[in-house]
Amino acid sequence: MDAVSAIGRSRGAGSTQMWISLRVAADVLPLLVNACSAACVSALPSGAEDYVQLPHTGGRVKQPPSDWE
Repeated sequence: MDAVSAIGRSRGAGSTQMWISLRVAADVLPLLVNACSAACVSALPSGAEDYVQLPHTGGRVKQPPSDWE
């Protein structure tokens, strides 16, 4: 079983919740992922342009610079 298909397994005690921001049509959506392992987290796609590029746990996350700064 590869890392991506393993994400579909039921969440267990070892699951990790990570946030990613992905573009869907004209919008960017924050998505909460329940990953079963570090391999599943590393298989996640990069974030949308101008958003946090790596999966993160939330809280204080360094944001990309904005155009007006």
